[in-house]
Amino acid sequence: MNCASQYHDNDDRKIVLRTMRALENSVYKRPRAQTMPQIFRGLWRRQIVEWMYVLIKYCKLKHEATAAAVYYLDAAVMCESSLVMSPRDYQLCAMTALHLALKVYDSPTMRVIKLSCLVKLGNGEFTVDDIVQKEEDLVKALGWRINPPTADCFLHQYMELLPFLDDDDEECEVDPSEVKNEADNQLSPIELRRQKRLAKIEEVASEYIEVALARDRFLSTPTSVIAYASLLSAMELVTAEQQKHRQQCYYDWATFLHRMAQVAEMGDILSNFEGEKVARVVRRTKMHLDRIVKGLDLPDEEEEDDFSLAGLEANTAISGKISNSNGVRDDRVQGARSSTARSSSPPSPTSTASPVTDAPLVPQL
Repeated sequence: MNCASQYHDNDDRKIVLRTMRALENSVYKRPRAQTMPQIFRGLWRRQIVEWMYVLIKYCKLKHEATAAAVYYLDAAVMCESSLVMSPRDYQLCAMTALHLALKVYDSPTMRVIKLSCLVKLGNGEFTVDDIVQKEEDLVKALGWRINPPTADCFLHQYMELLPFLDDDDEECEVDPSEVKNEADNQLSPIELRRQKRLAKIEEVASEYIEVALARDRFLSTPTSVIAYASLLSAMELVTAEQQKHRQQCYYDWATFLHRMAQVAEMGDILSNFEGEKVARVVRRTKMHLDRIVKGLDLPDEEEEDDFSLAGLEANTAISGKISNSNGVRDDRVQGARSSTARSSSPPSPTSTASPVTDAPLVPQL
């Protein structure tokens, strides 16, 4: 790295993201869909993952717990200890994985679903003892590695790199109704506004992550890539919504993409593909997610490279051009390319979890 760069190798943010990527590519590396038994992928896997998200949303629990549960479940299918041998094993392991993830990612005293309630969702197929025993077997099979760097974890880190064009606006006003608790009351108007904006982007990006995790096609895609592609699509969607209401874009695309290349080391997604393997995967993943939420088919994996090269420029709104709210070059970022924005933003992603009025039962496999 050039010593003149403003981002150094000892930058805390860079160290954290490097460590997370190292973990996702080693001890938490996910399997390819083709290596999984046919019976435990495809529609069955998708139904189970969607059920997890339905339950999480219904109970207002943490979104990232589902991502961890999906990792546990996929790892259980691939482990050599024969944890999952039948559809019943798969269903039991899914419930156990979710219960374990909630204990890791949510408050163990306030918000975790009671085990007895989880058993009731099993439609009488399992007992409390079944889940307790399966959990013991699962954590042993995982080698007690139960803190995978999920796409949601990467998303939170990436959003810290997202600057807003009016961050220095000292005349920021906040509607008193937006101050929901005492903690919010301690924040400055600028910080409170930033939190509100980030929450909106995170909500949309989380829906894209949900779409990716439920489909085998993204099973072996690094979670760091899924998070970045989801965030890009979410930012485009929010931008399109602002334009619809005749509002200017409030985040700084140029600076953000520069930080993602320099700090997060996720490649220059505006470059050509030569020497930018990570950037290529990010753009391809984003294109696939956008196609899914538009209701379009994905190419066969055998045609993946040809399709990606032919369709990437037409399907990635930010490829080649970026802009700030005024469509004017941002001189704070040397070398960043910006001009009038092109937008082919997708419609709002449809959640795979439909609204429910009663707690959902585990899908029967």
